[in-house]
Amino acid sequence: MPNPTPFHTIRSWWPAEQTAPTEPENLTPLFQRLERELKVAVPDDLQQYFHQLNPLLARQAQALFYGLSALPLQAGLDERGGFLSSVFMDPAFQTVEAVDPPGTVRPVAFDAGWLPLAHDHSGAYIAADLRPDPGGQVGQIINFGARELKRFVLASSITQFLSDLLQNIAQGRVEQVCEAGVVEVRFTDADITHPLDLCEQFGAQALRPAGSARKQSPGAGPA
Repeated sequence: MPNPTPFHTIRSWWPAEQTAPTEPENLTPLFQRLERELKVAVPDDLQQYFHQLNPLLARQAQALFYGLSALPLQAGLDERGGFLSSVFMDPAFQTVEAVDPPGTVRPVAFDAGWLPLAHDHSGAYIAADLRPDPGGQVGQIINFGARELKRFVLASSITQFLSDLLQNIAQGRVEQVCEAGVVEVRFTDADITHPLDLCEQFGAQALRPAGSARKQSPGAGPA
């Protein structure tokens, strides 16, 4: 089962003075606007993720997603808006070679239902998929990008994704460090430099921790 409170655990990585209670941001109008546009409810755990971590993400870049920088909500919405008015919406722009698992993600360069959550500053993104293909789940965590020719479901939800990340830390596969208020989660194997490269090699299950039903990948230990 996913850790029910991974957001609280991750929030504890920052110094107490940075997580002290402040006037909460009102993110509800942003979620409501997105829901009206897509005619779908934003999953509660995705909203909770932003309510818990958005102030920290908005302050400075945090490499929470296995080295990829997490986007605060408004920045993710801005990125989404940029893609919707870009060449990514041209059906001829990109041919998606495969979806893993099949039938879960729309095989397009970009879809209005994708909310960018993190990026590598070189064009690769991790996103929450609010408009999946029939075999997928609303809120599943996926990848996209100009050079990302395969779509992977990395986790069924943001809760599952971050619970897996915490298990990978507990198993020593990755580590988290916090220096000067900046958190970075990185692989302990120096040969692994990008999480999506790992998925390209070993499939959508590559980021699942040891003991999960997945293909074996470097640094994961016995399954």
